[in-house]
Amino acid sequence: MSIFTQQEKLIIKFLFGVIILGIVVTGYRHWFGESVPSAEKEIMAFKSAAMRVAEEKEKNPGENRQTQLLKSVNINTSNKADMMTIPGIGPVTAERIILHREDQGLFNSVEELLNVKGIGPKTLEKIRTYIKYED
Repeated sequence: MSIFTQQEKLIIKFLFGVIILGIVVTGYRHWFGESVPSAEKEIMAFKSAAMRVAEEKEKNPGENRQTQLLKSVNINTSNKADMMTIPGIGPVTAERIILHREDQGLFNSVEELLNVKGIGPKTLEKIRTYIKYED
């Protein structure tokens, strides 16, 4: 005769496994520091871009939403979240633009974006009106 049923034994094993996993994760963080990846930087960049869009919307309530979102993104100074407000520029392409800017230096013309993987002539024509490269 057993104290626990088969289901109760399964639940106890599961809970024991979760506790052991928590101990392992805590030990890992203790020994290796807080090197666990975090999306906090991307979240803060996205929030700042959202705040910028909200401020622009309050300043110019007569403009349509698309124009407000896509107003003058400087490819030499913008962060990833700002670049992602341009249609056709997703997180990967925005990251590639930033890496190209860091490796090759600032962009001197819009056409230099053709050197970034993922941006071809069609994409460049689509985004040309929404970007700038100098103040």
